[in-house]
Amino acid sequence: MKNKRLLGLYTLLGAALVLLACDPGSLVVALNPSTATPSRTPRPTFTPRPAETDTPEATSTPEATDTPEASPTPTKRAVTIVRTATKPPPTAIPPPKFAWTVKPEDGDRGFCPNGTPVYEIKGRIWANNDYLGGAHLVLIDHSGKIVAQGNSWPRDQMNLEWGVSCISDKNLFNYQIDGTAGWSNGPLILRLTKSSGDLTPTSPDVPITWDAAGGRYYIDFVQ
Repeated sequence: MKNKRLLGLYTLLGAALVLLACDPGSLVVALNPSTATPSRTPRPTFTPRPAETDTPEATSTPEATDTPEASPTPTKRAVTIVRTATKPPPTAIPPPKFAWTVKPEDGDRGFCPNGTPVYEIKGRIWANNDYLGGAHLVLIDHSGKIVAQGNSWPRDQMNLEWGVSCISDKNLFNYQIDGTAGWSNGPLILRLTKSSGDLTPTSPDVPITWDAAGGRYYIDFVQ
């Protein structure tokens, strides 16, 4: 009996020495099991491999369709409104008032084709119940060139001629213009002007036309 106890003691002592050699803490736990703290051997950690999933096939991209281009939006420009005063409607321009008018033909005035082939203009200039001298006359061709010009004579220088009128045997006149130099460059214009230096018209224009046979014009100016 005593041998059995000694054998148990030696066995326990041997076991304590083995534990002490391996881990002192294990000896304490073996001697006092109530103070033992269970220890867990940490498991090796590993990263779980991701599960393979089926990769969805790429879907086909639909072909691009022609999209109509957007029409450009017109930009609005700023409009400046300028208000102007309302003008009255234009009125007809009255004819100019000349100092002299042409006496209408009275049978012995106008063109007389009879007589020798001449290209003359004769007549009278009447004002204030008298024949006026010093009135300036100009004969102009269609290009504006002066063919002839001259001044009327006063009463005491008036000429009395026979057969100078179309129907009268005699007549008085106080001016005479010779259009021989420009008769073929017609139609010509006869007019009264202010003076030889100032050709501003003082009468309406009188058209003059000769043919190769010539003739005389008898034209009177009155106020």
